[in-house]
Order: sequence, then structure tokens, then C-alpha cells
Amino acid sequence: MINVVGLGPGDPGLIGRGAWELLTNPNVTVVLRTGRHPAVAALREAGVNFSTFDVLYAAENEFAAVYQRIADAVLALPGEVVYAVPGSPFVAEATVPLLRQRAKERGRAIGILPAVSSLEAVCGELELDPTRGIIVQDALVESLPVNPQWGLLLTQVSSRLTASDLKLKLLLVYPPEHAVSIVRAAGQTSASRRDVSLAELDHREFTHEDTIYIPPCREAHHLGTAMEAFLSLLDVLQGEHGCPWDREQTHLSLRPFLIEETYEVLEAIEDGDSEELTEELGDLLLQVVFHAHLASREHRFDLVDCIRSISRKLIRRHPHVFGDVQVSGADEVLSNWQRIKQSERAASTPAGLLDGIPKGLPALAQAYKLQQKAEQVGFDWPTVEGAWGKLSEEIGELEAAVASKEQAEVVSEMGDVLFSLVNVSRFLKVDPETALREASLRFKRRFDEVMRLAQVKGMDPRACGLEKLDKLWDEVKRRGF
Repeated sequence: MINVVGLGPGDPGLIGRGAWELLTNPNVTVVLRTGRHPAVAALREAGVNFSTFDVLYAAENEFAAVYQRIADAVLALPGEVVYAVPGSPFVAEATVPLLRQRAKERGRAIGILPAVSSLEAVCGELELDPTRGIIVQDALVESLPVNPQWGLLLTQVSSRLTASDLKLKLLLVYPPEHAVSIVRAAGQTSASRRDVSLAELDHREFTHEDTIYIPPCREAHHLGTAMEAFLSLLDVLQGEHGCPWDREQTHLSLRPFLIEETYEVLEAIEDGDSEELTEELGDLLLQVVFHAHLASREHRFDLVDCIRSISRKLIRRHPHVFGDVQVSGADEVLSNWQRIKQSERAASTPAGLLDGIPKGLPALAQAYKLQQKAEQVGFDWPTVEGAWGKLSEEIGELEAAVASKEQAEVVSEMGDVLFSLVNVSRFLKVDPETALREASLRFKRRFDEVMRLAQVKGMDPRACGLEKLDKLWDEVKRRGF
């Protein structure tokens, strides 16, 4: 039989009666995970004969290997065994789960006695009620999950180096001036607490008796906190005493704003202005969250459903990342994406190959996507030469329509020319919407400079004629506009 007991946070008086009786039983083998515990002196005074596994910590480079060896060593002990750990066997004690699992596999009986952990003692020093919300984390974990809406207790901060690494992680979320507490020797008569700013966290030495507490922080740079506050803001705006305009909006009434904000984001991207892009992406995010919030108030879906939906979709459509599919490059990734997308739609609603392209897309983007779809079944020119030939043919038909002076024919043939030009751009791997947008912006920039130059030279653009304006245009182009 193996009995696992806890030595409590430090004061021998906090060791449970049952655990003390087992530890002082002369007919059992007592082994401690570590002799570095304040209660060890009391065990010696009581005449307890014990051994420790401290030598293993020096023999291994990683804690995981130490814990594995300790579990195996305890199981190898014959007869009645008492294995004692600091604090509680159920709190931050990596050897106990290993021991339980392996004891079960080997048919060895094991019993675990509850005990006071260091967490209760730390909360006592901090005067905290853990039921009001505290997250406990091991400071040594590689990826430290943080939620600044709750208090954070960090254990295993046993060195200044660990504290420095921890500070760098925390500064990604909390402001440098955020107050933190360092509790040393909780549960002992020598217990102490020191409050410092996060920036000063590693300005002193640490020991295995130290625990750090990070209070909740409203000013934290944290996505979850920011989004919760954002949703709360919309609750107010759309609430009974909120904004009349916000409360009147529907999915249909918001459509123009969604389109407008999307184009403003594109403009910010083209301008290369990070500050502008930050603001415009926020405006676009408002539209997304606004729609989800409206649906939530109607009990149809909410923002969490939207996020989960796109997360599942990304996993499904990236089998080369989340599965065992092999791809040769970006082109094959795109091909797989379209194939998976098509199969998903076929499974849900039978539809034509060209269905599913949003009707509200800009005409160039819509034409581009229609041609991509047609390509999937081979309805496409084998080379760009065929696309060039078709463009020339359509231009000839447009010229004939213009000569006939039939306006309806002119409109139709102009559409065919543009559609064929989109096809050429697709072969050349040029997005026509982006290319035309850049050309429009380039024209505006050059034209504005032509007007400015004409003013500098005392010229009236409306009177000087095309030839002089064209010379100014060439001059502007030479200047790199």
C-alpha cells in the first residue's frame, strides 16, 4: 500500500492528523519528494526515519525526467509506504498523477490524503477569497495563458531568471506600472509580502518559497478583455436607454456601412498608413460585431458562433496543416481549398458550379471568380494566347457595335471586352480589381499634380488644351508620380 500525504504549506501544525499518524508510524517506509520543507525539522524531532529524492534533481536536466524517476522509485519500494509531498498532493504536484497512473497499471494500491496547500496560505497572506475568481498557473509553462479579468497566482517562481522570463511574458499583457505582490514562506511564521510594480518584478532574488500574485487589470492589452468591453459597449448602445439610431438598425440597414468600411480599409492598405489602417479595421470590426450582436438579441446566433464557424472552416480547408495531406505550393493549396469548398456546398445544398459567388461583389471581382469556377471543369483557354485572341475578337465586335450606333449593342460588347480583359489578367496572375484600383489612384495622384503644376505656371487647365496638359502629364510621370 502506498499512502500519499501532504506536509502542508510550512507550519508543522498544519499537517493533518491522519497524515501525521502515518508519518510517525515506525512500521512504514517514509520517503519525501524533497527535504527542502520547513516541516522536515519537526519530523526529525519526532524521530521519523525518512529519505528524500533531492539527489535526483541534481542528476536530471528537466523536471519532467525527475518526476518520472520519483514515481518509479516510489512504486519500487516494498510493503507499506508513505510518500510525502510539500503542500497538498492534489495541488501543483506533478508526481502524484504519474504515481496514480502507474500504480493502477501495476495493480498497486494507493491512497491519497487531502491536505492544506500553499495556495490557502498565500490567499491568507493576500487576504483573498479564491471563490471570487483566481487563476493558478505554473510559471514554468512555456505558453502562459492569461486572463487579466481575474487575479493570477503564479507558482514555481524559484529564481530571478524565472522571474525575468515571466516579466517579459506578462508585459505583453499588463502595463509596467501594474502592482504585483510577492509572497514568501506562506503558511510559516516567517511569512512576508512585498508589493512592487511589474517592471520591478525581477529586481530581487527568488526562492522556492515565493509565489507571485497579479491582480485583475482593466488596462491590460488582452483580446478577451477588449472584446468583452466592446460587447458591453454595444449592449449599452442598443439597450433601452442607449442610442436611438443604433437601436433602429437591422442587418439590411447596415449593408451600405459594411461596404463603405470595407473600401476604407482597402484605401488605408493602399496608403500604407498603419495608424489609418488600425482605425479603419476597427470600424470594419464594428460592422461585424454589430451584425452578430443584432442576431444575438434575436436569439439566432452570436459572435462566439461566428468565431467557431470560421475556426472549423479553417481547419477543414487546411488539411495540409491539420491533417496528413501533402501540397507542393500555394497553387495546390488554393486548388484544395476550392475543391473542399465545393464539396461542402454540394453536401448541404445542390447547386450549380457558378452558384455561391456573392451578387454584391464588384463587377471585376465577380467576373474573376466566375472564370475561376469555369476553369475547374476545363472551360478555359489552355494558354494566355487564347485569351489574348478572344480579347482582340471582342474589341473588333465592340468597334462594329459603335459603328452601328446601336447603344444596347455597344453596352453588351463593352461588357464582353471587359470580361475578356479580366480573363487575360487571370492568366497573368493579376487581380483585376486591385490593378484597376491602383491605376485609378495613380491617375488621381498624377492628375492632382498636373493641376498643381498648371497653377504654379499660371496656366488655366480649361483653356490651355490637351496638348499642353499632356506635356505636363509627361513631366509629372518623369518626376515619379
